[in-house]
Amino acid sequence: MNQQINLYLPEFKIKKDPLTAILMGQILGGIVALMVLVSGYQLYMRWQLNGELEQMRVTLQEETRKTDELDEVLATRSQNDALTERLQSSEDRLNSRRQIRDFLSETQLGNVIGFSEFFKDLSRATIDGLNITEFSFGTGGANVSISGLVMDSSMVPKYVQNLETGSSPLRGKNFSPEISRSDVATQYFSFKLSTSDE
Repeated sequence: MNQQINLYLPEFKIKKDPLTAILMGQILGGIVALMVLVSGYQLYMRWQLNGELEQMRVTLQEETRKTDELDEVLATRSQNDALTERLQSSEDRLNSRRQIRDFLSETQLGNVIGFSEFFKDLSRATIDGLNITEFSFGTGGANVSISGLVMDSSMVPKYVQNLETGSSPLRGKNFSPEISRSDVATQYFSFKLSTSDE
């Protein structure tokens, strides 16, 4: 049995290689062009960085020169003893003022007006036969203590009433009185008035 084969069918035709010499040349040309562009960009960046490096070197030299000049000026000034003493004195004054400022900023001042009105009321409230031997104002006048001698113990409440008619903050204070006498033969009583919050 004879069978005929048709060699002209498309299956038996020789397939042409798609990579022809022209196509390979185009691909190679594209690669070369891309490499030339990348190399050109790298050369440009290197040139630019070299320029910046040169500028930095010039700036560094200028700053080094200025630093050397300042070192010379400082060395000249440090040899001047009078200037050094004045500088040290100024720094000491500045430090002490800072300490005072820090202390005042942390301290709560109760009475910033003064105690002159307190003294006026103490003197106006005086009674014959009453003698103040000691007084103290604490916490800016918030705490008050008055000590003294009196001929008659009934004068102490009268003295407190006189203080209440004054114009200072003493008029609003609540005093706790302590009246005592060392012995019966003693002519004077000793007293102490203190505010209730003391």
